[in-house]
Amino acid sequence: MKLVDKAFGATLVAFALGSLAGVLVTSASPAFRTFLLLLITSRIISPVRATLAFGQIALMLLVFLNNCIPVTLSFAYPLIIGKVHWTPPMTTSTRGRLLMAFSLLTAGVLGFFNLGATLTLVANLGGTGGITRLLTTSWLHAPLEFFFVLTCVAEPLRLALRRARGYEMVNLLRVDLKLLLMCLIGLLASAAIEVFAGV
Repeated sequence: MKLVDKAFGATLVAFALGSLAGVLVTSASPAFRTFLLLLITSRIISPVRATLAFGQIALMLLVFLNNCIPVTLSFAYPLIIGKVHWTPPMTTSTRGRLLMAFSLLTAGVLGFFNLGATLTLVANLGGTGGITRLLTTSWLHAPLEFFFVLTCVAEPLRLALRRARGYEMVNLLRVDLKLLLMCLIGLLASAAIEVFAGV
């Protein structure tokens, strides 16, 4: 079990490329900026405002649960692939491609929306001042969240690089539950930092 390995490195590259694509698409397309603004309003701003009525602890749990979605999917996906008895049986190469695709595509989408597109939209709406305010309130928790999420998103690729068979994948996932637990604790801590410290 390693937090940083080849799988994490490849996932981080996919995240960076997705972020760059997010910058380019958001900069070039006013229609996409409008769509992104609606998405952020419905997906983030409205739930946050509604949850704030129940207090900061409720908001912290909302942020934590939101970050847990890609984390839990990254362990559930290979578990399903490993546990299901496929007909015809899935080959090792097909299994490896499916696992690799999940990690790289998920990291790319996270980079696209959560970093590149969002930063570009903030810059477009609020200029340099908007970016400065965003960075001031997220310079600590955001890197922590990205690190812990990407560490777990790399898990399917980690299994693909080990060329694990179905039953081996299930056993390796059990071993890596320690990694999952560490990342969940880290995400809970980063959510607390975001809500209570605002950095």
